Amino acid sequence: MIRSLHALRVFLSVAKHLNFAQASAELHLSASSVSRQITELEKELNVALFTRSTRMVALTQQGQRLYEEAAPLVISLDEVSDCLRQQKEEVGGRVSLSAPWWFASYFIAPALAGLRDHYPDLTVILDCDDRVIDPNEGLHDIYVRFGRLNDSRLLAKKFGAYEFWLIASPQYIEKYGDPKHPKDLHDHRLLAYRFSSPHSSWIFDDGASQQRIAMQSPYLLTNNTESILHCALNHGGIGLLADHGVLNSVKRGELIRLMPNYAITPNRFENGMYLVYSKDKAKIKRVKTVIDYLAEHLRS
Repeated sequence: MIRSLHALRVFLSVAKHLNFAQASAELHLSASSVSRQITELEKELNVALFTRSTRMVALTQQGQRLYEEAAPLVISLDEVSDCLRQQKEEVGGRVSLSAPWWFASYFIAPALAGLRDHYPDLTVILDCDDRVIDPNEGLHDIYVRFGRLNDSRLLAKKFGAYEFWLIASPQYIEKYGDPKHPKDLHDHRLLAYRFSSPHSSWIFDDGASQQRIAMQSPYLLTNNTESILHCALNHGGIGLLADHGVLNSVKRGELIRLMPNYAITPNRFENGMYLVYSKDKAKIKRVKTVIDYLAEHLRS
């Protein structure tokens, strides 16, 4: 007899991913806690649920049977729980949200500040990560995404738009000169964001034609936009960042916007900002509540 529903949820997560690290990320537990829960469940049932090696994790025959029979029961239990909460018009529980580090710090966190006043039983777990995480992996309930979405399995609520600005400090421009044309950038220190593709470039559009500047040997190549911002603020080079991330620095005179007559992008000209989630998550009231709350407050 299984005494712990929590242990069963841990088992289902490991069985779904066949990966202890991914299960611990999904459940927001340490790897040691996940491993301990599985070991205790195996002792309780007196069967091995997984075969483990340094290269892979696989379900045993008994583990496969438990997964097939327990998963629908836990899903049904969650649906009943959500239904009861909705009948009482209560919103509670945990909602996991993934967003780029800088945007999470300066926009998501302030927007969430008043959420608890409206929903005291709701907890938001904010995961700050500049990596692009596939929402279909199910590690989080909601994802902040910039640009066009090409996955029909996902839903998206648009909450704003942005532009990319080419920026540098006045001190850098005084020392190295003010580039007026994209080709002038070949003589400058470029601070570039590292996308998943190794062949990144900046695309410039003046309304008549487009020019592409390849990031073959940038001065700085990083997957963290905050690093680009601070390097530019300390006169390290020319960066390309979203306007909402540099607007205040430009207003204070700490940075200068370069080539404002060009539309510029590091990937493609699609400037929407979205809250992304799966169709299944949209049915959960606590998730939908956070989506609607954030969309309203981020628009303002």
